[in-house]
Order: sequence, then structure tokens, then C-alpha cells
Amino acid sequence: MYIHSTYKLINSSKAVKEYRKELKEISKINLRRSSKFNILAVLGALRATKDINLGQNLGIYIASEYGPINDVYKLMQTINEENNIVMPFDFLNVNSNNVSFYVSQALNAKGKNMLLTSQYLSFEKSLQLAQFELEIDEISDILIGAVDESLDEVKDYEKYVSFANNQTSKDGSCWLYLNNDSSNSLGEIINIQEFSSSKELLENIKSTYSKIALNQFAQNDEDIVSKLDSNIIDSKDFFGSEGALRVLDLLEYKGEHLYIAKDINNNYITIELKV
Repeated sequence: MYIHSTYKLINSSKAVKEYRKELKEISKINLRRSSKFNILAVLGALRATKDINLGQNLGIYIASEYGPINDVYKLMQTINEENNIVMPFDFLNVNSNNVSFYVSQALNAKGKNMLLTSQYLSFEKSLQLAQFELEIDEISDILIGAVDESLDEVKDYEKYVSFANNQTSKDGSCWLYLNNDSSNSLGEIINIQEFSSSKELLENIKSTYSKIALNQFAQNDEDIVSKLDSNIIDSKDFFGSEGALRVLDLLEYKGEHLYIAKDINNNYITIELKV
């Protein structure tokens, strides 16, 4: 798969009205009462494809760890307080599945669209599915995004979310546009593989990668870090579906690179890239 366009939005938690203002400047889609999650997704997708002539058989894949978490939290607070009335849009905005519809609507895209989540490997699993559907000609082009809100507005979120490092959660909307056309590409996804242990992973990867990026759990895997330390890049930014961010980090370097993702159950996925 060849990468033809990318977009990265990483911010400390911003008010939804600020993103609505940015969206209004580039699109006429009406998301005035929609969730911050939906607006982040549409904003990122539009910016990622602004110079792309979209194909008719475009597959849209959106990965998310938390979905519209801030709206879910606000709804639960409302329900738990006496005499508070839950408004219709409060219910609509906790439906994460409508995000891919809004992205398709904003892009006037007619192909398939979906939201996928897989605990701590949401982007990686989404890219794996997109690659498979491209290989069997189910789609001809891929627009894949990873979208998550900052958790700052959720009280005591550390009780519910596992973090391997002391990182600040940010708003994020990171996107890639890919297909099988190699001309004028920014880079290539060469291979995606799964492993059940770090031992199996290390036995099956090459030792010639120019750069290596790790997700938060792989960064704390001593077997991986001790073996590959000299090539690991320092990844500072962080948001829920960080896999997209790490792939974008690697695209800044020339050469053949590797991204390693690990979840809390010691499952591993690697993505090989060539730039």
C-alpha cells in the first residue's frame, strides 16, 4: 500500500467551539450540535484529502480508543444528578458509529465507511483490515483516520484507562490516504504482522531498520528496548489511537522503518514502512 497524503492534528484539550470554527472555514456541513469527536474526525478527513481526487470506491476507516468520551461522561453526570433532563442531542452524541457517516457526507464519498475499535490496537487493526480489503479489490482507495479526544475533562480517568507511561492525553485526528499506485507516493506500507510474544517478534524481524517507533506498552518492554534501543526514535506526543501518530513519525525519515505496537495482553503488531 502506498501513502499519498497525510494529516496530523494534535492539540492539548481545546473547546469544541474552536474546532467548529475551524470546520466552518473549510466546509458547509452542519455539525453545529454534534460532538467534539465527530468534528475532530471530519476536520481531519477534509484536511487530509484537500488535494486528492477521491475515487468512487473509497473505503473510509476510523479508529478510536474512546469514541465521544466527553459526551458520554457528561451524559452520565446528567443522569446521576436529580431533576436534570437529558436532551435529545445528548443521546445522539454518544453514538460513536455515526462518525463515519459524517465523514462520508463531508467528502461526498459513496463507498463503505466504518468505525473500528480494538483495545489499545485500534489503528493497527483498522489498517490491517483496510489492507486486506484493498488486496481483495473490495475497495480501490483507503482513507484511514485515528481520532480521539483528550481525557482531561473526565474525572479520575486513570481508574479506567491503562497507561504505560506518564503521558498527557491530547486531542488527536491523524489520517492517511493510501492505494496501490506507487507514483508520487510519500511512502509504502510493506507488511503488517501479528506476534504472540516479544520472543517471537524479535526472532522474525530484521536488524536493518533505519528507525523504529514503539507504542506506550512496547516502550516498556525490556526485551524489545534492549535489543533495538539504538534505532528507537523519541516519540513525545500522545493521544488515544497513537499508532497513527507513530506511523506519521516514521514518515519523516528516509529509509526502511518499523513500528511495534503492544497491548496490555502482550499481543504485538508490527508495521513495516519504506520512505
